Amino acid sequence: MAELRELQRRLDSIQGLKDVVNAMRNLAAIYVRRAEATLGAIRPYADVVTTALRLVLERSEMGPVEPPDDAPSLAVVFASDQGLAGPYNDRVVAAALAFRERMAGRVDFIAIGLRGRNLLALRGVEPVLATRTPSSLEGIKAQVPELAARIFDAFHQCGAEQAFFIFNVYESMGRFEECVRRIMPPVRHELTPGEERTFTYEPILTAPPAELLGHLIEEYFFVELYRSLLESHASENGARLTSMTSAASNVDDRLAELRQQFQYVRQESITSELMDVVSGSEALRGEGRHLYS
Repeated sequence: MAELRELQRRLDSIQGLKDVVNAMRNLAAIYVRRAEATLGAIRPYADVVTTALRLVLERSEMGPVEPPDDAPSLAVVFASDQGLAGPYNDRVVAAALAFRERMAGRVDFIAIGLRGRNLLALRGVEPVLATRTPSSLEGIKAQVPELAARIFDAFHQCGAEQAFFIFNVYESMGRFEECVRRIMPPVRHELTPGEERTFTYEPILTAPPAELLGHLIEEYFFVELYRSLLESHASENGARLTSMTSAASNVDDRLAELRQQFQYVRQESITSELMDVVSGSEALRGEGRHLYS
């Protein structure tokens, strides 16, 4: 009976774990679907902003701005606060470290997400700024202005001449790709939308380029920060959904094994009890025959 109680306790424990895994899987699926819809909605606006910035740069007759190879850089690494997301954090941090090795100048890091900060620290890199990552679409929208201001402050305090965003780009459920993108100064050829542009006519600009340039660069930075957070949010939850689906399958297999073991031990217990009853009955019957003989 003690063995049966222990098996029942383990069954109850694993069933509780299964409930938690399923809840996390369902929540991750909801987050991914919402992020997918939001990414589709922000793309047209981002294309308009980048195209307008390109037009202003061209009309202002400014040549391409390229910092020297040894210019100091600030790299913003987008990771997560929570785990159970497969290789999501490891891959983006590995991309950040590989980026640092490629750069000739000094590279300072900002870590968005405590997991990213911890992984960088384990590799001997101490970010100049570490902050929590927004855990929902509403949180992203609310925190972008403050986060942008803190990044700008760190950019000036570090004496950096260029800023990069390093994040995971969402491709599909459970699939993402690391991306390193220079945000400041903007890369001119990246300001042209691809073949699948979301508008027919280019923006009509009536104000002088000198007046528009500062506003457009600021808006471009905000849009890219918002989109990087969205891509990271979708990638993180897509990776978590994949991990939780795999974990749910493993939990089901373990539950099946324990249930089979429980049934075997229970049957053995019943058989043993029946044998005790039969043996006792036979013993009583033998004593009865002895008394009457």
